[in-house]
Amino acid sequence: MSKMRVAQVTRPNGPLEIVEREISDPGVGSVRIKIEACGVCHSDSFTKEGTWPGIQYPRVPGHEIAGVIDAMGIGVVGWTLGQRVGVGWHGGHCGYCDSCRRGDFVTCQIALQVPGIAYNGGSPNT
Repeated sequence: MSKMRVAQVTRPNGPLEIVEREISDPGVGSVRIKIEACGVCHSDSFTKEGTWPGIQYPRVPGHEIAGVIDAMGIGVVGWTLGQRVGVGWHGGHCGYCDSCRRGDFVTCQIALQVPGIAYNGGSPNT
């Protein structure tokens, strides 16, 4: 299996470490992005400092992502291999909680998906 380099944090207030990880296949309904650029901004301090409730480590920060779709999971529609994409702070929501029903997806109370917090982001060394 192929490998990639990532900058990860292994614990709250831990250092950023460059490590190699296996490249996994995307899950159902998901795409995998070959990262071409990624910003790490102040809100990534939630990951670095461990101030976001429920964050699991190790975690790769970075939610300002640009790249190309290089693999697609089962059930993906509307996207194509090789398509250029960008990912920001908001990476998904539940659609059912009070916030989502108001259209305020960024404050989802059940399944807010923030790259680099809820799942691995696109650290600059990916």
